[in-house]
Amino acid sequence: MGTRESGAFLFGIYELYKDISLSTRRKPCRKHEITEILSIFYEKFLINLRLMLKNERKWSRDMKKRVLKVLAVTIIAICSFLLVACNSENYKSGGLKKTTAVAPIVYDVSEKESAVEKAATVDLSALSKEVNADGATVLSNDVTTITSAGSYILTGAYAGITVSVGNGETAHLFLNDATISGGAGVAISNTNKKSTLIITACENTENEVASVADDVNAIHVKGTLKINGTGTINVSAKKNGIKVSKGLSIADSTINLTAGNHALSARFIEAENAKINVLSAGKDALNAECDDKTQEFTLGEGYVSLKSSKVFASVSGDGIQADTFVYITGGSVDIKTSATFVSYSAESMEAYDLSEDDFRYIKSGDTYKKTDDVASKGARYAMIQSAKGIKCGEIKYEIDGTEYAVTKNSNYFIVIDGARVKIDSSDDAIHTNSGNVLIKGGTLDLTTLDDGIHADELVKIDGGEITVNGSYEGIEGAYVEIGGGTIYITASDDGINAASDDKSVNEHIIISGGTITVDASGDGLDSNGTIYVSGGTLIVYGPTTGADTGLDADGGILIDGGNVFVASSKEMLGIPASNSKSNVLVYGVNMVQAGSEIILTNADGGEMVRITLKKQAQAIILSTPELATNGTYSLYADENLLASFSVTETITAIGVRSNGRQGGNPPAPRN
Repeated sequence: MGTRESGAFLFGIYELYKDISLSTRRKPCRKHEITEILSIFYEKFLINLRLMLKNERKWSRDMKKRVLKVLAVTIIAICSFLLVACNSENYKSGGLKKTTAVAPIVYDVSEKESAVEKAATVDLSALSKEVNADGATVLSNDVTTITSAGSYILTGAYAGITVSVGNGETAHLFLNDATISGGAGVAISNTNKKSTLIITACENTENEVASVADDVNAIHVKGTLKINGTGTINVSAKKNGIKVSKGLSIADSTINLTAGNHALSARFIEAENAKINVLSAGKDALNAECDDKTQEFTLGEGYVSLKSSKVFASVSGDGIQADTFVYITGGSVDIKTSATFVSYSAESMEAYDLSEDDFRYIKSGDTYKKTDDVASKGARYAMIQSAKGIKCGEIKYEIDGTEYAVTKNSNYFIVIDGARVKIDSSDDAIHTNSGNVLIKGGTLDLTTLDDGIHADELVKIDGGEITVNGSYEGIEGAYVEIGGGTIYITASDDGINAASDDKSVNEHIIISGGTITVDASGDGLDSNGTIYVSGGTLIVYGPTTGADTGLDADGGILIDGGNVFVASSKEMLGIPASNSKSNVLVYGVNMVQAGSEIILTNADGGEMVRITLKKQAQAIILSTPELATNGTYSLYADENLLASFSVTETITAIGVRSNGRQGGNPPAPRN
């Protein structure tokens, strides 16, 4: 290589170095910014290399080795600079910079929560008393139309029952081992939307209600439908199992449903001490939609309220879908959703009204996995319809034949209090559009291809046992606040993610209580705003290598209490701010292998912390109230001493000199 050509090449690299240096000095880089800078460097590097090669066609073997060494050193130097420069604002030369972060303000939804709870109060005691058939008329088997209000006992086979009573009147059907087939029409129908139909499944009876024709409901009620009695009703239809234009109330009964469309569909659905078994449905198991002319949120419709009831559903759509809110207290919910996937093509996008962004899944054998890598569109798949476990917050309405959707409303709620909930879903297990998820207690067992729990606004957990067995992201919301409960999350991407498309939102993760364990292949905790820990126990097993890490917060990390243990990669490790009230150890000297016991002892050899690593770790963050200022401590991996140290500052850093997410002064989140 000639002197002139070598000089030109190195000068080009130097100019590129200056450009990168100036850009990274302006502000800390985000992950995508690092990728962009490296891409620019690569392009310019190739340009300079081509220029050099153009002038040097004949190299000796020794010269080629020298050139390769120069190139390798140059690339390593530039990449190292990028990683350091992108994080250098958080550090002084030789150590940690004194940084500050601001504790977020709790997102208060107590008033809205109370309104939802009040509206969701289910009291069907009056309905439970309406099971006395004394004085009822025994309906002959050749009668198919009821025109007078009153009570009727149905026994044996019927060709279909049509109820047509006056405004404000009630017809009461007692099913006593009855079989009702609609033939080409509806099995049971009520034609007057201003009337009420009551169906009682008599004690110890098995009743069949079926429609076999295409595009026909088994039970279709224009008005209000109430179902009670301790007997069983088996419902089957190629369209909706039970379709009600107003409200549907169920007390005590057992209903088994098979439907081509929705199993249950009504303006609202409320149940108490009921058993609802959806054996199969082409769409939703329980579907509660507002009036299609509704343009504003109202608590009076579009909801599902379950009290001490048992729900089982295996469907192709959503398990429970409600426009406004879902309230579950006591009882159990077991939901399995199976989405239909289509491969990427122009034809499938047109046929199912999809966009390229919908094709976010890859196929491995008979299973699918969500991914952010969308480079090879031809190998990607998309769901053709929603297949969430529990979903609310999407009001649709129609004006002059045009459909609209209202999705921005913080009043939408999913509230679970004391129930046993098991969900295995293709889409999000629990999901609200522009709303909130509140877990007050109960046992939740969630498995999903997407998010375990997702809220466009707040995810608030105050109690219960929550296990996210498998997910893309475990918990996601603009605000995630955990004050109690036992939570275990397994995620292929982020374990807990605070993010929002609304640029005015200052996202946060707040942990004030509970025991939270996260096993994530992406970031353990990732906040576009702040991470704040003031109590409880947080254990994070993050990624072992790469740019993702255990804690990642754009607005800073504060630890003001509680017990924190993080084991992960260290490339972009978020280190708590120096104005944290709790002392924190950050260790990053040696790789610690999976299965090792991490032990922290005091100066007297007393054991303070003992935890077994689930995965290998490049870095460890450890904080406990017992880690006192001016104390002397030792950190072990099994019997091997990793470090002995004295706590003289809030943050004790050993072997860690770069940090992509430390410090900052984020604005306080909105109330």
